[in-house]
Amino acid sequence: MKKTIKTATIALALAAALTSGCETTHLDLVNTGFDAELFRKNLKAATDGKTVGYSFAISQNGKVVKFDAGGSARTQKDGELAYDYLTRQGTGSTSKTITAFAVLQALEAKGDDEKARLVDLLPKWWGIPEENHPLTVAMLLQHYAGLTPVGKDYKSLRESMQIPTTGYGKAHYKYTNNNYSICRVLLYCIVNGTADLNGLSDEAADEVVSQFYRNYVRQNIFKKAGIPNWSQINVGPWNENGPVDSESGDRRITLYYNFQQPNLAGVTTWTTYLEAGPGGWYMNSPEMAAVLAAGEQGKLVSAPMMKRMKEEFMGYDGTRDGKHGTYYFKNGVWADSQTRGIYTVVMHFPNNVQVAWHSNARVTQLGSPETLIQKAYDASWR
Repeated sequence: MKKTIKTATIALALAAALTSGCETTHLDLVNTGFDAELFRKNLKAATDGKTVGYSFAISQNGKVVKFDAGGSARTQKDGELAYDYLTRQGTGSTSKTITAFAVLQALEAKGDDEKARLVDLLPKWWGIPEENHPLTVAMLLQHYAGLTPVGKDYKSLRESMQIPTTGYGKAHYKYTNNNYSICRVLLYCIVNGTADLNGLSDEAADEVVSQFYRNYVRQNIFKKAGIPNWSQINVGPWNENGPVDSESGDRRITLYYNFQQPNLAGVTTWTTYLEAGPGGWYMNSPEMAAVLAAGEQGKLVSAPMMKRMKEEFMGYDGTRDGKHGTYYFKNGVWADSQTRGIYTVVMHFPNNVQVAWHSNARVTQLGSPETLIQKAYDASWR
């Protein structure tokens, strides 16, 4: 399918903004032994033909230096559309990394850090019980808070905070989207305080905090990362005209598949900003890689905070021990009842290299994408 003039213009702007003056040089190779072009080749060779559609982008020293893509954004059954490096899709739980950047950035701007207590930041009239008073922002981001999920909306998040914790700290780790849904409210309260929420209906408060979360991330994460169309990036499918829903549709957006069941038609999911926080940011891999690069360059949080984010798993899942040190990663996974879905990964390496990897299939022939990325990086040194 031919790109429109506007899409082509955005493509050129994105490529110029994210890759200008940042090709791997001979000096880079001499100093580090790492070859970004070899990393690109290794990733492509390992991924081609083993999933439906994919893209990845590699950032180094603050810039996106390489990207590639392959396969189908839509299969022949759904109208045949190639998956290229500009193809956007749901990023799943790698959105949590973005949310962690936003919350920790906001805390640092107030002279605070991740040790701040939730009870001191969230509305007093929520009536947070004494058992939950020791809970900190870090515990929320690490899934160490022991909170009971109730639902996704403002009322449910308040009720979750009103249920006494089942236990907090590392020994009580329990991964749940609820923690990052609460961050949607938390971010508003850190930046603005709570006074203006007092007296609002639950529905009105939900709208206020959700709109604020989306606008804050656009302005303070995407714009600072140098993404050209930062003001348009949305939660759930979108295009140059705004959000795309199940009624308006758009034949240019990717669908999600099960690679091992090629006869199934593709599906998508319609997450909105009212569900933002734990997932839903709809981006391409160079845009996500630009966020990771900006984080490492100190544009989003301080260098000590960036270090703690990775090492203490605030917005990150875990580590891989590679040939060149410790690699920190976060993945994002979503699928429907027939396992048609997505798999995304972000990974940080010790020599200021990062990668964002996107696939529009949950079930593939790739094995572990995290292992694939680790091995490709390990084999990219000369």
